[in-house]
Amino acid sequence: MIAPLERLATNPLIRPSDISFVRASGTFNPGVTVDRASDRVVLLVRVFEEASRRSCLGLALSADGKRIDEIWNRPAVARDAPYEDWGVEDARITYFEDEKRYAITYTGYSRDGPQVCLITTDDLLSPVRYRRHGPRIDGENKNCVILPEKIDGQYVILHRPMPNIVCTMVPKLEKKWPAAGVTLVGPRPNTWRSSRVGAGAPPLRTDIGWLLPFHGATSIEEGNIYSMGWCVLDLKNPKKVLYVSDAPALTPEASYEIEQNAIPQVDMANFRTGVRVVFPQGLVERGDDLLVYYGAADVSVAAARVNKSDLISSLKEAIRLKQGGVPL
Repeated sequence: MIAPLERLATNPLIRPSDISFVRASGTFNPGVTVDRASDRVVLLVRVFEEASRRSCLGLALSADGKRIDEIWNRPAVARDAPYEDWGVEDARITYFEDEKRYAITYTGYSRDGPQVCLITTDDLLSPVRYRRHGPRIDGENKNCVILPEKIDGQYVILHRPMPNIVCTMVPKLEKKWPAAGVTLVGPRPNTWRSSRVGAGAPPLRTDIGWLLPFHGATSIEEGNIYSMGWCVLDLKNPKKVLYVSDAPALTPEASYEIEQNAIPQVDMANFRTGVRVVFPQGLVERGDDLLVYYGAADVSVAAARVNKSDLISSLKEAIRLKQGGVPL
């Protein structure tokens, strides 16, 4: 049995009413990392603005990762570029230790559709130091994460051309990234990921491989339910999948993970049994625990914990016994 995730008693961590700079109907899908200068947990939260019906990124801070201590009274990333006209959405944050810089991947939405975009910075808490690099991959794409270490001198990028998780490698982040790559994980009929999958948080190096939380969704006819699973990639060859969850590690069950009322940030016709969403985008270590941060019901930010040693031990045994699901 894989060590289970435990929802934090402090959930939801961030609600729309916590935002002061705009009237928001959603605060969800946070990119999360630890700020190396202050050792605080930083969350770049998607804020859906009721009036404009578009998103920006707000910034929140936590000392222990389990309670929010501060939420900025202004956006950290506003819609400043043409490729963001319709929204800045769903950030993920990678820290490169050897370069002492952060990479923020996010979805820039415009008349060209959703595109994978990139910001780099050496200071997460100073948006004036954020450097935009624009769309990185041609065509519509989402759910992009970057590994925190180079492999064979190249950056490893996971992205989601519908409906699969694809791995590609590039020598420089500043140049265009190829859309083509190796497909790692895809949907499987009659499972919790029957319709589509997407990378969650930037993978974490562990003794058993790169630990990747990812989301899977069912079809609209099956409820369009978003859940979270675990994937483990080979340390030296991240194009090789060692493990993938055959059942969700976290699926919408808590009241704040299910929204039955109409909300402007989603098309309710796509959610026939209510908005049932667990959408992971952050994974950090705090003490002996791993904390997974996720968007709950496309409304709020929530998190769950698991003892790191227990999780890795259980995944190691599952890999040894060749348990788990089928990647493709």
